[in-house]
Amino acid sequence: MKEQGSVLLVSLVLLMVLTIAGVSSIRLSGLQEKMTASYHHEQLDFRVAEVGILEAENFVTDTFISAGSFSSDCTNGLCFSGSGAADPGVCIPGSSKPWESEAVWNNARSASITLTGHPSVAKYIVELRCYLPREIDGPDPDPLNLADWATYYRITVLAAGVGNRSRVMLQTTYKKNL
Repeated sequence: MKEQGSVLLVSLVLLMVLTIAGVSSIRLSGLQEKMTASYHHEQLDFRVAEVGILEAENFVTDTFISAGSFSSDCTNGLCFSGSGAADPGVCIPGSSKPWESEAVWNNARSASITLTGHPSVAKYIVELRCYLPREIDGPDPDPLNLADWATYYRITVLAAGVGNRSRVMLQTTYKKNL
């Protein structure tokens, strides 16, 4: 009789070990599923941010933006915190980082983007970073002649995923000949 009781005890212990292993396996697979979904959303948001960069570059290319349109509070997504914005000879870019302020993103420009049935909005700001010589290998540009200069911008894009689970921010610089 004692042997039958020990078999029952061993069986119960093995059953408990198998149950714990099964529950742990289920939890682990659920965690892996969440990680995979998070990675997928992040990759989609990265692609949305890349398309947002292209949209912002097209905006800069296709739109005449006067130096007076830029402000330190980034009105309409156009930022400048330096001095002498209208004059290539004296323009000094600011050192602020407007993309770090959540309030700036409330005034940012936006582009609606749909990738693989995933509708998203990419917000972007355009910062005036002053001017560069139009031709790098050419003669020294005349500070009084705007045709010798190109406008230099920094574009920052913020793409937020569904339910703001993930956010991706990308930056690029862009040179536009005057």
